[in-house]
Amino acid sequence: MKTRNGIFALMLAAVLTGATACGSGAESGSSESVAAPSESAAPNESAAPEATMTPGAGGSATSSASAEPAEEAMITIKDFEYEMPESIAPGSTVTVVNEDDAPHTVTAKDDGGFDVDVPAGETATFTAPEEAGEYAVICTYHPEMSASLVIS
Repeated sequence: MKTRNGIFALMLAAVLTGATACGSGAESGSSESVAAPSESAAPNESAAPEATMTPGAGGSATSSASAEPAEEAMITIKDFEYEMPESIAPGSTVTVVNEDDAPHTVTAKDDGGFDVDVPAGETATFTAPEEAGEYAVICTYHPEMSASLVIS
């Protein structure tokens, strides 16, 4: 019986010691804390422009051309016209919002390396070119739609 009580006492001491060790840092004088991973951190991607589509106009997606956070820019397509920002920083994440009832693209007419398909009423993103310049943009579905994307 004494052996059983001794084992029980040791088990109880171990449990209490473990519970105390798992207690808050304030009790043990420790200032350690565990940080939860950030939900807004963007994954690293290659430097090549890449498109991501997100259902619904309220959705968002991100892409980054480098380890540093890139700036963000927005292009809106409304009434079969592009509403472009004045200029976009190289490597920025560009969000395209299609407010029309028809699908559109944001396609570099020459050598820009981007071609983003944006279904009606949806949103897509791509990474702006790294090289500064003015890029002619067209919609492959509606070639009469055109604009210029200025990277500076």
